[in-house]
Amino acid sequence: MIVMNLELDNLFAFENFKINFSYPKKIVNSTIPNEHLVNKPNFRYKKVNILMGSNASGKTSVGTALREIFNFISRKELERITSKIKNPLKTASFAIDFLFNEDELYRVSFEYDSNKNTIVEIFSTKIGKGDSYEMCIKKLKPIMTESVNYIEKFKYFDGRFGWLFTFPEQGSNFLVDDTDNIANVEILKYILKTLDPSILDVIKSTEVENTYIIKLKQEDLVIQNGEIIKKENILSSGTKEGINLSYVVSSICKNSHGFYYCDEKFSYIQSDIEIAILSLMIELLKPNSQLFFTTHNLDVLEMTLPIHSFTFLKKEQKIEVVYPTDIIKKNDKSLRNAVKNDIFGIAPNIDLLFELQEVCADVKE
Repeated sequence: MIVMNLELDNLFAFENFKINFSYPKKIVNSTIPNEHLVNKPNFRYKKVNILMGSNASGKTSVGTALREIFNFISRKELERITSKIKNPLKTASFAIDFLFNEDELYRVSFEYDSNKNTIVEIFSTKIGKGDSYEMCIKKLKPIMTESVNYIEKFKYFDGRFGWLFTFPEQGSNFLVDDTDNIANVEILKYILKTLDPSILDVIKSTEVENTYIIKLKQEDLVIQNGEIIKKENILSSGTKEGINLSYVVSSICKNSHGFYYCDEKFSYIQSDIEIAILSLMIELLKPNSQLFFTTHNLDVLEMTLPIHSFTFLKKEQKIEVVYPTDIIKKNDKSLRNAVKNDIFGIAPNIDLLFELQEVCADVKE
């Protein structure tokens, strides 16, 4: 599954928000292979999307919005969207462009007004051999009449979705309509031993399904269905995140889902390890798949990735998107220096923190 465009208004903390995942120009000798549909090279999409921004800039919210929209379409549960409306007195809407394979592009548009009227439309078009995304969106046509309710319309997509979302401190993963959440034991072992050298081995249980045993010098730990059964305090926070990451890497390796959203899983993990695991994820990505990865780590900016792989989010009056390709035209410019010099206007405002010195001076002991 590949997402090409997302628009949100009055939903998930967004107002008049748009984020696009296509890129117009082929990159010569790109470090990310196959950033286009395999048999349709003009249909280019951002295979790797690294979202960066300060706290509360919308990185997690973009993932949450995508997850809930996918669940809404798959499970047909309206509350997944209506519960996220910011202002109930205004119309809330979203539009999302996506594809499951190389044959067809889809758009789902949604509106919910203050009188609780729901309008859902599905558009589609065949993707021609020489078509680009920009050409295809001009050919989109409705595939069902407006008189059909959204539940009947969404039956068109039954059994076709596949995705994996993982967020901080929210269990092992979010798998919908898919029970294949078994990590590869070698991947689990290599990642955990990298994060914690005191781990001697990781083995898969032959007696209990989806269960692994972490062998330490003093005792063993049991992981079942992605969760540590007991004695969690033995492992560091970073090592616990490694369990989650092992599921993500395993899924990418097996191409279980095709769409992956990995949100800030490296807060407790050293920078070099984060870059190494991200590089591994990118290397393992199969054709016609897509990875989203959010981080605060500026070292990631020094990876040899196309500039269009990075998207910055900032929040002033509302959450906005900044594409570095709109400002930096050559791929050999230092993205890290540009961010440090705040060329993109995404640096957090820390003036209030400096004002605290005066506030604290007035505080009596």
